[in-house]
Amino acid sequence: MPDITLEGEADLLHSLEEWLRDVDALRGRVSLRTAPPGPGRMGSGPPELLVAVEAEAQAEALGRTVEMWLRVRGRGVTLKLRVGQQVTELDLRGDVDVDRLARQVDALLRDALHTAGP
Repeated sequence: MPDITLEGEADLLHSLEEWLRDVDALRGRVSLRTAPPGPGRMGSGPPELLVAVEAEAQAEALGRTVEMWLRVRGRGVTLKLRVGQQVTELDLRGDVDVDRLARQVDALLRDALHTAGP
C-alpha cells in the first residue's frame, strides 16, 4: 500500500499528528514533513502528514482515529486524504455528514489495501 498523505493547514495537521502518534497500531508510522522551499523562495512549502499503513488493522486504526478527530475538531476543518492517485476531500465546512466522510475514508483505505495485495 502506498503511504497515506494528509494535506491541510499546519495547525490542523499538528493536531491530527498528536492523535495519530498516540495510536498503538500507528506508532512509528506517522511523520509530519514540509517541502523545502522552491528555487528563489524563502520558507517551506505546505506541510504533509504521512502515515505508513501496511496492514488492515493499521488502516482501521487510522480511519477510526481520523473520524474521532473530525468529530472533536468540529466545523471548519478541511483536509485532503491522498492514497496513491486517489484523493478524498475531508471538508467540515457547512452542513456535513461526518458518518459519510468516515465511510469515504474507510472505503479509500480498504480499496488501497486490496489493490496493494498481499
